[in-house]
Amino acid sequence: MSNFLSNQPVNSIKGIPHPDLTLPEPSYSYDFRMSVDLNPKVAVGTVPSGGIRNWISFSGGNWAATWGSGTVVPGGQDSQVVDPSTYTVRMETMYLLKTNDQDPAFIEIRTRGFRTGPKEVLESLQDPGKADTVDPSSYSFRLFVSMETGDSRYADKVNYGMWVGSGMRRGSQVIYE
Repeated sequence: MSNFLSNQPVNSIKGIPHPDLTLPEPSYSYDFRMSVDLNPKVAVGTVPSGGIRNWISFSGGNWAATWGSGTVVPGGQDSQVVDPSTYTVRMETMYLLKTNDQDPAFIEIRTRGFRTGPKEVLESLQDPGKADTVDPSSYSFRLFVSMETGDSRYADKVNYGMWVGSGMRRGSQVIYE
């Protein structure tokens, strides 16, 4: 039995509850990618939680998954707080997806996550003109993703799922999977 994050045996951690139990480890499989076109950011200013708040809306995009495909509806929002000393970003986003079905379904997607890494790399990502030149392996962009719909064709696939994803900036786009 080991901790999947560190490969340290669980029973070697002092005081761990129920060291004799083995819990199933999460498994990861690729099943979703989304590309979102960003509008220019609006700098809201310094906020009490610390950092600079940016508000970014979307002009569209597309997505595909093992269970469907479609477009990102224009609008939505990316609310992020940037630490001005490190350029680390804490973000929360909301999108509306539209499926490619003849009678389309709509799916709300929410993400929460962080973009971390070396200051000079993160600073470059703030500028869409420079973001295209940044190697995505030079920073970490990790997200928790949830989806919800009232459409019965997709409800069982998305309403109770949890996705852990990665992202990258590419010019004035963000790509998630």
